[in-house]
Amino acid sequence: MIARKNPLFAVLAVVGIGCLAVPASAQPTTTTAPADEAINTTCPMSGKAIDGQTFVTYEGKTVGFCCGGCEAPFAAWDNGRKDQFVLASFKQRVPADQDDKKQTKPNDEPKGDLYTLATCPISGKLLGSMGDAIVKEYDGREVRFCCNGCVGRFEADKKAGFKKIDEQLVKVQVHYYPLDTCIISGNPLVEDGEDISVNYVYKNRLVRLCCTGCIKMFNKDAAAHLKKIDAAIVAKQRDRYPLETCVVAEGPLGSMGEPVEIIVGNRLVRFCCAGCKPKFEKNPAQYLAVIDAAWKAKHTEAARGTQDTKR
Repeated sequence: MIARKNPLFAVLAVVGIGCLAVPASAQPTTTTAPADEAINTTCPMSGKAIDGQTFVTYEGKTVGFCCGGCEAPFAAWDNGRKDQFVLASFKQRVPADQDDKKQTKPNDEPKGDLYTLATCPISGKLLGSMGDAIVKEYDGREVRFCCNGCVGRFEADKKAGFKKIDEQLVKVQVHYYPLDTCIISGNPLVEDGEDISVNYVYKNRLVRLCCTGCIKMFNKDAAAHLKKIDAAIVAKQRDRYPLETCVVAEGPLGSMGEPVEIIVGNRLVRFCCAGCKPKFEKNPAQYLAVIDAAWKAKHTEAARGTQDTKR
């Protein structure tokens, strides 16, 4: 049963929206719910931050929305789909005292293109091994460190630091790159079995070009070129995506409508709902490791002749 916490409910109940039906004994009253009472921070319909004013209650749980227009579509979901969203939202929550601490940390929110490596570029230690990772942004690129001490060392020689990062990103992402030709010239990246490409890292994304001369052309309209690369990634990876569940909430993909998709580090990532994206962005390396392992298992199975999983 859904009880609306918004004056607009009375109007919608009269005209009948979707499959929403509220018995007279359950007519809601106009109330105000603090945003921190909501089980979610992002709207289940749009993926945007909730507005702190628009709520409904479902099975005693407060669900927030970005605007009043998203309430009716949510109400039209069947109970199984709503239950999946509630479960996913609870899996994204942290204890209140930890959440309060996180709110005070200016570097907690991801910045720039996501840093997808699991280790600090200076110490080589696993991120999280010395407390919350320190997140910094440099020219649109996110970099994560194991501690504050490594930030100064990185900034003292950013060129060397990014060179080290880029080498690691190329090593990981090259297996997922979807094109055999240069996105600029159309020339092949491999000739007679030899890789003749130039590996260029643009804001934490590997782009493979035929020559250094194409780097300048790529940078002139990087967004348009990345859009084409993204389309190629979706075309190659969606049908062979190695997981049947959301990497964050672990619920079945498709159980809450069409899966939400993003591209991170040349990998396609699929979520059960938009609400899972913020948690992924908090620790992308953790979730990418799950996807990478699934791809590896799929590739091993293919190598045994069971199926073709060329990426």
